[in-house]
Amino acid sequence: MKLWRSPGTELRCLRGHSTAVFDVAFSPDGRWMATAGGDATVRLWYPDGRLRTTFYAHNNGVLHLGFSRDGRTLASASEDKTAILWDLGRLLDPDRIVACACDRVRDYLKTNPEVPEERRNLCDSLRSSRVVRPQSV
Repeated sequence: MKLWRSPGTELRCLRGHSTAVFDVAFSPDGRWMATAGGDATVRLWYPDGRLRTTFYAHNNGVLHLGFSRDGRTLASASEDKTAILWDLGRLLDPDRIVACACDRVRDYLKTNPEVPEERRNLCDSLRSSRVVRPQSV
């Protein structure tokens, strides 16, 4: 996808979606740009064009996007007849991301005989975090 400045100067080319981009939304504070793709993904971008993250939950092309007034929630609507509210505050919190990763590997670290003893407790200092699931509406 390419961003253009009027009257026709290309600002940057964003690479990420594997098919067409159907919608673009900008957060009210200008912090994020979101794109909706035919590849069933929602992608969140920094204003400079770097990809922040990709959300996978739809089963078909994503057609529409919109940010809440406070910019904390992103809504997506898909050809699969679902709408999802993405809680960006929770999904982008680095501590929550690490905690979710530790939730997935904690038992492995503790019980796998191949893991060195000094690495078995890597996740012990992190609080457990339930995996954040998008809300379908």
